[in-house]
Amino acid sequence: MEIHVPFTQYAQSTPLFTVKEARDLYRKDAHSRSILNLLHRLKLQGRVRLVANGVYSGALAATPLNLYRVPGALRDDAVLALHSALELHGVTNQVLQTVYYFSARARKDVVFRQVTYHRVTPPKALVAPSRRLFQTELGADNVLVTQRERSFVDCLLFLDYSGGVEELDKCLGMFPSFDFDAALAYLKLLRRPWLYSRLGFLLDRHSDKLFFRGKVRDRFLRNLPPGVAYLADKRPGNHWVPTWKLMVPEALSPSRKDSVRT
Repeated sequence: MEIHVPFTQYAQSTPLFTVKEARDLYRKDAHSRSILNLLHRLKLQGRVRLVANGVYSGALAATPLNLYRVPGALRDDAVLALHSALELHGVTNQVLQTVYYFSARARKDVVFRQVTYHRVTPPKALVAPSRRLFQTELGADNVLVTQRERSFVDCLLFLDYSGGVEELDKCLGMFPSFDFDAALAYLKLLRRPWLYSRLGFLLDRHSDKLFFRGKVRDRFLRNLPPGVAYLADKRPGNHWVPTWKLMVPEALSPSRKDSVRT
C-alpha cells in the first residue's frame, strides 16, 4: 500500500496507528529513526498522543478513536473479549471504563484518556494456535472480537471481568436470541461442568424470551457437576437452586423473580 500525504499530516490525522504501520506505509525499515524522530517532535507539539510504546493517536483526527481497536494495536494476537465484547455486540447494560482483551503475551495495563486496557490470559483450552480464533469474528471497524455467546460464557468463566452477575443477567435480557449450539460447543471445549450450572440458571431466568426449554435445556441439565456450584462468591445469604446444583446471590434468587422451573 502506498500513501501520498506527508507523514506529519498522516500522523496527526489518523485516530490510531503503530510505528510498524507507519514504517510500512512510508517504506522505512526498522533501523531508520526518521519516523521516531518525527513522532517525538509531533508529540512535543501536541499533534500526536502516545497511547503506549509504539502506538500513537493523531490529536487532530476528524474521526474519534474507536476504543475497541486499541487492543489490536497493543498486541498482534489481541481478541476483544469479556464484557467489552458484549459492549461491541450491543448487549450490555453499561459501558465499563476498562477494555478487556485476550492475548497469550503478557502486557501491563495501558491507560489512555481515562480508559484502562487490560490484557487477560485466554482459557487454557484455546492455547493451541488452531483454537485461538475459536468462535471469533471481525466486528465493526475490523475489530477481532469473540462471538456473542462465547463472550457471555467467557464472562461466566472470568467473573472479575464481567461487571458482575447482576450485570450479566441484565445483559442476557438484552439478547434478541441465543445460539445454544454455539454455547454448548464452547462449554464442551472448556470442560468446566459448573459453567453449565451458571449459564443454565441464567438462561432459565430468560427462558420465555430465548425459548430455553425442552431438549436443549435437557442438554445443559445432563452436564451439571456432581457437587455444588456457585454463581458468584461464597457468602452468607446465598440461595440454593437444586435444579442447577447452584448457589446464587440473594439478588438473583428465584424468590426475587418468577420461580425457576424444576
